[in-house]
Amino acid sequence: MSETSVLVVGAGPVGLTAALELRRRGVDVVIVDRLPEPPQYAKAVGIQPRTLEVWDAMGVVRPSLDVSAPMHGQIVYVDGRQVMRLELELPEDVPYRFVCMPQYATERVLTQALAEHGTVVRRGIELTGFEQTADGVVADLRDGDDTTRLAARYLVGCDGAHSAVRKGLGVSFDGDAFPEEYMLADVELDWSMPGGYGIRASTTNDGTTTDMMVCIPLPGTGRYRLSTFVAPDLATSASGSGAVAHGLEGGRRPTLGHIQAVLDRLAPEPTRAGALRWSSVFRISHRLAGSYGGGRVFLAGDAAHIHPPTGAQGMNTGIQDAYNLGWKLALAVQGRAADGLLDSYDAERRPVGAEVVGRTVRHARQGLGAGETDAATAIAREAQLLLGYRDSPLVGEDVPHGGGSDMP
Repeated sequence: MSETSVLVVGAGPVGLTAALELRRRGVDVVIVDRLPEPPQYAKAVGIQPRTLEVWDAMGVVRPSLDVSAPMHGQIVYVDGRQVMRLELELPEDVPYRFVCMPQYATERVLTQALAEHGTVVRRGIELTGFEQTADGVVADLRDGDDTTRLAARYLVGCDGAHSAVRKGLGVSFDGDAFPEEYMLADVELDWSMPGGYGIRASTTNDGTTTDMMVCIPLPGTGRYRLSTFVAPDLATSASGSGAVAHGLEGGRRPTLGHIQAVLDRLAPEPTRAGALRWSSVFRISHRLAGSYGGGRVFLAGDAAHIHPPTGAQGMNTGIQDAYNLGWKLALAVQGRAADGLLDSYDAERRPVGAEVVGRTVRHARQGLGAGETDAATAIAREAQLLLGYRDSPLVGEDVPHGGGSDMP
């Protein structure tokens, strides 16, 4: 039986962040993913300023900015008329702004940085089970027809909404699902909309949204990630009771014709779509794990929280989960962690996940910024710059409650 200090399951942006943070602190890591190849789609595209600050600390912000595009704001059209132009303005002392970066580019940057620290992702390997011991975890891994066992001091589940790690822990994942299905597509649009702005267009009837599309800019000339309600011929009935209905359903792929029909209905000006790179149908649930870990096993990212993609909060929250957990695990592996340090991960990050789930559900139903008192606060919150851990067991009572936002 082989051994490692930390086993990370899932090599998306969250798992790669966890592995990279551990490796750059000198901890040996095995990271596995059941997919034989990294996906080449733009599922998550928005990068928040706080995530860029984290990547700066981790040494990957420069290569990330090199393959990203700026996100200046959003222009909103309702019933063919422009009703709002939101500028994503932040205070001058904030070092980074919002950018857009397709998920495959994010994974490429993190994978390269991890390789530079001597670790490569072991692909085509699936976690089939695990058991905790007094001093670690023994994981069962399947590689094709072969099954092996790996002993690790800690296990981190970054394996998505259908997490095998979460199920193995027996942790609850309470919430609900949206009845709507959506289409996503990575396409080029030939319109004259200003670069660096998301475009949201909708039609209404008696105040109710009847049709909608959102286009988020991607690197490349005229390239956008377009999302909209699913076309009738691609729609299905809801998933079975109790199922986690969340994520891509790649078996049903919208065509360029489906996307063009949406543009013909909703685009602010006559627009043609072309160069379809990728498309899928997408379902949305909102759920939160009852705990972010148990014993020597931890959850991060979609394994711990899922919610509507409004404001690009999901992947960013997961990356910050992994960063918070990574440095604590490194100290624990090195025998330098104070009592209760690892317990602080759940205490600090689960309230963040709960707030993000609640806020994104509210925004999905009522509109971006719903519930905020002013635009500046709304933008800072979307940038994830208002986070703090003042209720953490690591924060003493003599620390002023106004601080804490600079904690990892």
